[in-house]
Amino acid sequence: MSFSDSLNPLDGFQHKHPSDVLEACEIIKQAAANLEAIVPSGSGSKMNIGYAPSRKGIVLGTKKLNKVIDYPARDMTVTVQAGILVKDLNELLGKENQRLPIDDPYPADSSLGGLLATNTSGPRRFGWGTLRDYVIGISILNDEGKETKAGGRVVKNVAGYDFCKLHTGALGTLGVISQVTLKVRPRPEASALLFLRLNYDKVESVLDRVHNSKTRPVAVELLNKNALQHTLFKSLDVTSDYGIFVGFEHSVEAVKWQTETLANELGDVPSSKLEIINSPSDSVLWQALGGFQVARNSGCPLTFKANIPSSKVSSWCALAIETIPGVSLQAHAGSGIVFGHIPEGISQQLAFNSIDILLQKAVRYQGNLVLPYCIPEWKASFPVWGQIRPDVKVMRKVKESLDPKAIFNPGRFVDRI
Repeated sequence: MSFSDSLNPLDGFQHKHPSDVLEACEIIKQAAANLEAIVPSGSGSKMNIGYAPSRKGIVLGTKKLNKVIDYPARDMTVTVQAGILVKDLNELLGKENQRLPIDDPYPADSSLGGLLATNTSGPRRFGWGTLRDYVIGISILNDEGKETKAGGRVVKNVAGYDFCKLHTGALGTLGVISQVTLKVRPRPEASALLFLRLNYDKVESVLDRVHNSKTRPVAVELLNKNALQHTLFKSLDVTSDYGIFVGFEHSVEAVKWQTETLANELGDVPSSKLEIINSPSDSVLWQALGGFQVARNSGCPLTFKANIPSSKVSSWCALAIETIPGVSLQAHAGSGIVFGHIPEGISQQLAFNSIDILLQKAVRYQGNLVLPYCIPEWKASFPVWGQIRPDVKVMRKVKESLDPKAIFNPGRFVDRI
């Protein structure tokens, strides 16, 4: 068995937790001199994403790089080290009635650097965008063990803007994120979820009506019956094929008007049941919707994530249910992102064939399908990063330019970059 096929991909790695940036830089310099791999890690909550590293080296932990550098709340920006936990950042911003409106499925155990490296998002991406919309400054530890910076602490400062985007979602393959400056938003006065239980034959028409509504939701979530039977949603009584959650966040008056308006617009859907869940009762469901993408049942061998046109979400979900009996689905229907957990007991061959069918359908829709979670035994033969696109050549040139010795997370990313 090769190293990259090991059931524990970090067996044989040294684990180091520098107490400051200078110490981290020295570790990187030494690793580069010895051509050892550097695997950045915050809390480790997202280490299963991608392939195993292609060679051994050092797991560089950033949990001690967690300081708050600057928080001028009136400017609505914050600068922190990347090792800060998302829950601690949320608590800091909450004291000023502000927030970073990005859903992290591991808020108590996830670092900001990990959130940024994977560009993780959730239901609120429909209304509030993704991390790429909030990063205005970034500091990176490069392959020479030096800290480089791009952007700044001014919201309208565009210096190094593309460099900030480049590292967001790069899975730590271009350097170690050490510090981040974010623009933040005020906490909304109120929130609510409109929950509609319905059968499959009404899903597409209802989603069309939501998209054409007078209202402006920040989240439109579609879950199938298997997903709604997860313990995360134990407070709900669901017997229908699907459930649609439509989320609103704004002033008290705006939320009230929007929920009532949408309820009237959807009030004539046959064989459906509609419920409005207002704050604070909606908070548990918001957390459940944000966490379902990682809420695998025991024995689940694989989780997929597809990106497709929002207009194709209904038909693509129907294909997934037909192809994989027992699959649990959650779609960010407004954004065209679909997560699915495959049930325990499915054979490797059936899982492979099913994923291939869904991948090819997503590609025909000009989308793709990746596997954010897959048991190690299957990774060597499964399309972890979906269909490789022609622009992978550009990705390789960027990697060669910023990390010529290929020390940062070698082999983990697209096409084993």
